[in-house]
Order: sequence, then structure tokens, then C-alpha cells
Amino acid sequence: MPSIREQMETFFNPKSIAVVGASREPTKPGHVILRNFLENRKRGVFKGQVFPVNPSATEILGARCYDSMVKIPSDVVEAIVVAVKAELVPNVLEDAARKGVMVATIISSGFSEVGNVKLENEVKRIAKRAAIRVIGPNGVGVYDAYTGVDTIFLPETKTVKGGIEVVATPRPMAGNISFVELELFGNSYWYRGP
Repeated sequence: MPSIREQMETFFNPKSIAVVGASREPTKPGHVILRNFLENRKRGVFKGQVFPVNPSATEILGARCYDSMVKIPSDVVEAIVVAVKAELVPNVLEDAARKGVMVATIISSGFSEVGNVKLENEVKRIAKRAAIRVIGPNGVGVYDAYTGVDTIFLPETKTVKGGIEVVATPRPMAGNISFVELELFGNSYWYRGP
């Protein structure tokens, strides 16, 4: 079993990642996140394999799409980003457990923040049983300028009137400062450090 340090490192530098809820619709979080990974891979920043998962598509952004995470041919899927309806997240985590996933970043909303504590507790129970570390739900996730991990679901650029592409949500440049927000029992705590 991997150490806690190895699991945490996987959030920031996975060898393989599945984007569950990858979408063909450019405004959907699953599309933006998949595009982030594929573009960072083309740039040579993200070094891992990327697997889109969507039961209604065979290809998204030129990448072969799988209808289920368990059908991904790779022996190892280290990490997943989850961008599906809240009620589907427990099934996704069950599939992740079968696939041996170490970490999950859950972008999906609709849990305790809207009073759906029972569903969130189900997600926690599955993750704990399967020893899957989780960031989320209802979060932005992870951005690492050094490894190309980018689960920010807001597009980096957008096209404005006249067909001009402009920077809409700039990503931080590589540097020596980290920001981590932890929410424990409804209170947010910030860490800033190298």
C-alpha cells in the first residue's frame, strides 16, 4: 500500500488520470478539465496518460473515450477527476476502487453544501473503505504549474466579439508560493508557503 506522502504526491503528479464526466460541450467542466490536461500534455508539461470517461462518447478532443473507468485498458489509473452529477459520484468511486485509484478530485457539487449530507457521507464511506484520498466535493481542485495538473474548470481563454481570443482565467505562473485551502467542519483555513 502506498504511503500517505505517495498518495498526496499523486494529486500533483499522477502517471495516469481519468476525467470522469469528460464532455464534448465546451462550456461543461468535464470538457474544460480534459482540454487542460490534453493541452498541457501537448506542451510537454503534463507527462501522464489521460483517459476521458463518458458513456455517450467514443472520442472527445481527439482522445479515445471510455464508457466506464473499469474499461480503461491500463492496469493503473492513479488519479481521477470527477465532474458528474452528485448522485453518480458513489458509483464512480466504486469503479475507482475496483481500478485501484489512489486519489480523486471531486469537482461535482450537490453534497453537504446544499444539505445532502447523506450522499456526502456515502462518498466518504466508499473512499475510506477503498483507501482513496479525496479533494472535494464541490471544489476547484488542483493546479500545479510544474507538472501540468489543472483541474480548474473555468476556461483559461474565451472568444469575444469579433472572434478574438482573450485570457479569461489566467493560471498562476510557476514560482515558490503555494496556497492550500482546507475546510474543516465548515471553517476555511489557508496555508501559504513554499
